[in-house]
Amino acid sequence: MIKFSDIITRREEVLQKEKVYRPLNELKESIQRIKIRKNFKKCLLKDDDVSIICEYKPSSPSAGYISNLPVEDVLPIFERCGASAASIITEETFFNSSINNLKIACKTSKLSLLRKDFILDEYQIYESRASGANAILLMADVYPNLSEGILLSHYLGMDALVECKNKDEIKIAIDAGAEIIGINNRSFKDFNIDLNRTKKLAGLVPPEIILVSESGVKNASDVKKLAGYGADALLVGTSVMGSKKMQDKINEIIGSARNSRIGRT
Repeated sequence: MIKFSDIITRREEVLQKEKVYRPLNELKESIQRIKIRKNFKKCLLKDDDVSIICEYKPSSPSAGYISNLPVEDVLPIFERCGASAASIITEETFFNSSINNLKIACKTSKLSLLRKDFILDEYQIYESRASGANAILLMADVYPNLSEGILLSHYLGMDALVECKNKDEIKIAIDAGAEIIGINNRSFKDFNIDLNRTKKLAGLVPPEIILVSESGVKNASDVKKLAGYGADALLVGTSVMGSKKMQDKINEIIGSARNSRIGRT
């Protein structure tokens, strides 16, 4: 069974090669040629609807192979169905994707784009901006200096979605200045899903911070349940990418998210 530590170890190995192949100074220079697109945070702010972030995810350690559809075919479907934003997984070994998919998404879609990866170093933050990301995912227990990572993201014109799994990580995220907090319903020990994790932790996220519930949304019932727990947005990947009728599945999820946002007090 794949362990979370295996993913991080492999990501570190790939990162070192990336730094040699494309030095940081080169990334910084290329950023000037990439226009800032739609603000990710603003795309999630809706008075009545729970926002839906659709995710491009070809494979995963828990589900294995999911889809062989290229990102340029998938993103137009997300956009046409009314997704608030798109998440692009860029990890190669375990998710069968790459940073090139983010670059393609930037060229082929007007959606605000979240880069979802195991970000360990400021190099990847600059790389995200240079590849067209509007936001990045930072794991509260993985990125070495969370407040600096958030500040650098904002300096480069991006938002940071800070992913948390427990109350201690939520406190770390709040203290670091997070404006968007994600609660991952998936356990990294056995990759099982528990939507009750959002229920247990949602009340710890102040109402002025956007709360994204990640993982496990399969149908309209799950959307209503997580909306009832106080989620402002949902990140949906496997159920969409693995559906034979992707457009119908997205329409079901987005339709059930309308007028369902209750907020938190």
